[in-house]
Amino acid sequence: MTNAYGVGTDQGAGQDGSGNRDGGTVLRTHATAVLATGSALLSVPLALALHSAACGTLPPVLAPLLPLAPFVWPLTAAVAAGGAYAAVRRGRTRRRPAAPPPTAAAPAPVPADPAGLPAPADHFTGRAIETDAVLRLVRIGHRAIAVTGAPGTGKSALAVRLAHELRPLYPDGRLYADLGGGRGEPSAPAAVLAVLLAALGAPAEEQSGTSDALAARFRGRTAGRRILLLLDDAADAAQARALLPAGEHCLTLITSRDALRELPEATPVPLTPLTEPDALALLAAVAGPVRPASGAGRVEAVAPTAEGDHARAVVHACGLLPLAVRVAAGAARSRPTGRIPALAGRLAAERDRLHHLRLGDLAVRGAFEAAYAALDPGDRALLRGLGASPAARVTVRIAAAAAAQDPAGIRSGLDRLADAQLARPAGPDAYRLHDLVRLLAAERFDHETSPADRRAVLERILAACTEDAAGHGSRAWGLAEQHAVPHLVRAAVREGLHHRAHGLALAADAWLDGRPGQSPRIAMWSAVLDAARRSGEQDWTAHAMRGLGSAYAHEGQLDRAVDHLGMAAALQRHAAARTEQTATRRLLGAVLSGAGRHEEALRELRAALEGCRAANDTVGEAEVLCGLGVLHLDRRRPDEAIDCLERALPVLARHTGDTAGLADARRHLGTAYAQTGGFLPAERQLHSALALYRRDGLTAGEGWTLRELGRLEEQRGAYGAGAVLHRAALAAFERAGLGAGIAAAAETLGDNLQVQGDQLGADEEYRRAAAAHRLLGDPAGEAEVRRKLGF
Repeated sequence: MTNAYGVGTDQGAGQDGSGNRDGGTVLRTHATAVLATGSALLSVPLALALHSAACGTLPPVLAPLLPLAPFVWPLTAAVAAGGAYAAVRRGRTRRRPAAPPPTAAAPAPVPADPAGLPAPADHFTGRAIETDAVLRLVRIGHRAIAVTGAPGTGKSALAVRLAHELRPLYPDGRLYADLGGGRGEPSAPAAVLAVLLAALGAPAEEQSGTSDALAARFRGRTAGRRILLLLDDAADAAQARALLPAGEHCLTLITSRDALRELPEATPVPLTPLTEPDALALLAAVAGPVRPASGAGRVEAVAPTAEGDHARAVVHACGLLPLAVRVAAGAARSRPTGRIPALAGRLAAERDRLHHLRLGDLAVRGAFEAAYAALDPGDRALLRGLGASPAARVTVRIAAAAAAQDPAGIRSGLDRLADAQLARPAGPDAYRLHDLVRLLAAERFDHETSPADRRAVLERILAACTEDAAGHGSRAWGLAEQHAVPHLVRAAVREGLHHRAHGLALAADAWLDGRPGQSPRIAMWSAVLDAARRSGEQDWTAHAMRGLGSAYAHEGQLDRAVDHLGMAAALQRHAAARTEQTATRRLLGAVLSGAGRHEEALRELRAALEGCRAANDTVGEAEVLCGLGVLHLDRRRPDEAIDCLERALPVLARHTGDTAGLADARRHLGTAYAQTGGFLPAERQLHSALALYRRDGLTAGEGWTLRELGRLEEQRGAYGAGAVLHRAALAAFERAGLGAGIAAAAETLGDNLQVQGDQLGADEEYRRAAAAHRLLGDPAGEAEVRRKLGF
């Protein structure tokens, strides 16, 4: 029998209140024994009488015993009677266990299996590391373990599963109580203790009293016993502490959204979102399989399939949270066709995502709203302010700007959000919000803040982001939050904060230039271009055109890059700042060179070189010389390329902190030496460039350098070593998300494998290169690769 707290009790069947068997059972046993004994006693003389009547004498075997007849038959009858009586008693004993001795005290009631534990969740996925951690803590004797984490991370599912797995180790009982912390209705410790005491057999008079008295009785009842107690959804450390048992062999599993830092008795096991493979496996298990990965032990979406891409989009839109993935999968399961692609489409828009993550009365928003409601007013205001920033990671400076507080005083508020599992530290001066928490904060910011206040908060955040991007911490900020920049710039344009939008774009572009994936940069400068056209600012238009041209060049879209850079150069022709015009023409020359328009490129670069010399811009002159060196390489004039690059290299090494520019110069110089047959200087320059790229995490440059090193090995005739380097280059481009690099590296690897006689491998790489060209919108490149495939 189980009560409202999920605690069960049981008594042994066939016993009275004292633990003895009833009297009817005893009488039936004795009566049966008497009948069996009488039958045995009569059977011996009856058998002898029948033999004498038939034969006229005793059986021959008994004739010698005739003088002893008065003694033998009673002895024989006694042995038979004893055997019959023992057989009856054994049968009775097998059918019913013997009652405990009358002098033994009856044991206290024990919660019955399954003791009210909730059933384990269906399709439980992942959590191998956390499961192993809990089991290890149990093995070494920890008495209390706290499974903590943000709403929706699956704390209860893991704890219930562990409780069922650990059941055999705790034969004296398994107790469960839902403490209601996440619902904002925490149960009073006294009420929970009263129910737990009842389950342990305490009489009614012991089930009432103060919380301290009940806790003392509960500890007394659990002392010396092996009991597992699951306290689910604890509100805080104080609530959980009052419910801890006393037995040194008891185990308490606690789940809580609170970090429970004030409960040192419990060893924490924090939960984070699932890994991508585990989230995909959960999605497939609940919604139906996506596509099994060949040779893998788990269900996983496969990258080349559209279904796999949509599945990845779904689980990342869910923030890899088990609750959100389950809800999304349940919603998709009801659709007969196109389930995962349709779901991915619905979840793509951030503004409506929480609305779609709902299934019946199960809603992801509700889990986060309960946590939001539990905050004090000041912390709710802070979380709302953070919702004005589209960045999941916020620096202390940005948080202080959002809340209009001093940075030194904002940390305590951020720490309280971390204790509530709504934020987590992400470095010495930054915190990270889960995407779904950020979306809830953004909703609250829009609904609970006046338009004037929203504009003021956004302006302060833009100023703080611009300072972060321009300051010493720009690298760490930019790598984590590059996708937030275009959202901020667009929000600034919508609010009419055009100067703020332009300032942030200028500060952010310095490190967005050349980073993996240029789509955020394209979106950012497109928003600035929109603002420039609205405000009529010609300089802003030129900046936006130049930024877009540079981004398109990095993406390999050279024709679009030439168009935008040409417009930027035309707008800057009459500009007062010759330096900007020169820089634009230098970049335009480099892109024209890459597009094979060598004469136009030479004209632009020579004009840029004259401009730098007229302005006595030594560094700019060195950068233009690098561009001329690349152009001469494309024109197959390596000696002229070496001359330009050797003149530029010392200036770049002494006077700039531009690692990418210096590494690019060394890479091109290495390529030029390789074209002249100077393998040793080529190798030296290429390895120097590779070290610079890797030191600063410039993955795209690493890929280009590895490709050149692979070509160098091929020139030496070492095609196997070249293939290894080409594969490494391809992997680097894939990490960088650079389509042009993927196309180039795959085609080069295909050429290598074809020379080695591996036509199947070559064709596979050619197909990869053709697909990359197609995605880039480069029909000429795709046609060239398909020609190698024989199409």
